[in-house]
Amino acid sequence: MNGRQFDVVIAGGSFVGLTLALALARSTAGSLRIAVVDAVPAEVQLSDAFDGRAAAISAAVKQMLSALGVWDEVSAEAEPVVSIEITDTALDTPLRGSLLTFDAGVNDGEPAAFILENVKLRKALFELVLREPNVELVVPARVSRFDITEFDVRADLDTGETLTARLLVAADGQNSQLRRQAGIRAFRWETGQMGIVASIGHEKPHGGKAVQHFLPAGPFAALPLPGNRCSLVWTERGAEAKRILFLSDAGIVEEITRRFGRGLGRITLLSRPAAYPMAMTLARAYVKPRFALAGDAAHGLHWIAGQGLNHGMKDVAALTEVIVDAMRLGLDIGGLESLKRYERWRRFDSTGSAMTAGIINGLFSNDLTPLRMLRGFGLGVVDRIGPLKAFFVQEAAGLTGELPRLLRGEPV
Repeated sequence: MNGRQFDVVIAGGSFVGLTLALALARSTAGSLRIAVVDAVPAEVQLSDAFDGRAAAISAAVKQMLSALGVWDEVSAEAEPVVSIEITDTALDTPLRGSLLTFDAGVNDGEPAAFILENVKLRKALFELVLREPNVELVVPARVSRFDITEFDVRADLDTGETLTARLLVAADGQNSQLRRQAGIRAFRWETGQMGIVASIGHEKPHGGKAVQHFLPAGPFAALPLPGNRCSLVWTERGAEAKRILFLSDAGIVEEITRRFGRGLGRITLLSRPAAYPMAMTLARAYVKPRFALAGDAAHGLHWIAGQGLNHGMKDVAALTEVIVDAMRLGLDIGGLESLKRYERWRRFDSTGSAMTAGIINGLFSNDLTPLRMLRGFGLGVVDRIGPLKAFFVQEAAGLTGELPRLLRGEPV
C-alpha cells in the first residue's frame, strides 16, 4: 500500500463525518485509525457566520450524543421542545386555530426533541474530535479520486497526498462527487422551492412550543431556542424567496410577522435570512466494496422542520455498529457482506421517511378546498386519539423500529 495508512477515511467533515469519527474512535474496538477529510478550512466552519441554521435533535440522537460525551458540551445551549402545534390557517385569518397539538414528551416526560443551533454542535464536535489521538483532521483538502482493490482503497487528495484505508465513507453532501465516482446513481427531484432560515427575537417567552404552519408555498416552522428566540425554517417558491432576501431588515421583519403572527409580541431580526435550494436525492445503493455513503450523500431529502440531521446521525449509529461488530468477528470492515447490513438497516428507513415527507409536503402545501377538508378531518381524528398521538411523538423522537445501540444510549 502507498501513502499514509488508516482504517477508515471519511470524506466530509460536517456533522455526520465528525460524529462518525468520534463514534469509531470511542468504540470498544478502540484501535481504529481514522482520517476526516474536508475542503472547508476549520476556521471558516467554526465561524458564527458559516451556518445560521438550527436542527431538531431527536430524543434518540440526544441519547447517542450523550453516550459519545457530546451532549454535556451542548446541553446548556439546547432548548427542549415542550409542545408542537400544527396549523394550516390562512395568513389573513384574524384568529389562527390549530389542526393538531402534541405534548412533546416521551419516556416519563423526557422531551421528544431539542432545538440546537448548528454552530454550537459543530464547535463541540470539532473540539472533541481534536482530542482523539486516533483521529486526524485533514483540512482543507478534498478526495479528488479513489481506487478500490481487493485489500484496500486508495484516496488521492487534491493536495497531492494519498491516504489508504480499508474503508472509504463518503459524507460529502447531497451533490456527492464520490457517489458519482463510485458509479452509484441517484434519484433526484427538483422542487423549485427554497428553504429560508433566520433567527428572530420576540418579546414574550415561547414556552418551548414549536409551530409548524403549512402554507400553500410550503411549511413555515418556528423552532424554539434558549431565551426569547426562535429559529425559522420556511419554504417559498424560488422567485418569492429571492424577493424576500433582497428586502430591507424592516421588510423582512414584516414578512416574518405575517407568517409568525403577533402572539409573542414585537419581532426583531437576529440574523439575515439565508436560502437553500430544496431538492430530494436518494441514492440507489448505499455501499460498494470498501465504500459507503452516509448522510446527505445517501439521502439528501426535503426534510420538514429541521429533521435532516437526525437521519444522518442514524446512519452514523448503524455504520459504527456494523464496523465494530465486523471487527469483533474478525471480518473485513470494508467487505461487502458487512456493509450490506448497514445498507439494509438504513435504506428502508430513509426511503420511507422521504416518501412520507414528500406526501406531507404535497398534501399541505396547497390551498385546494377538498384537500383542506380532508387533512382537517384526518388531523382532527388524530388529535382525539391519545395512543395514536403518542405513537407519532415516539416516531418523531426516533424511538421506534430496530435501533442501533448508540441511539439507545449504549456504548458500541
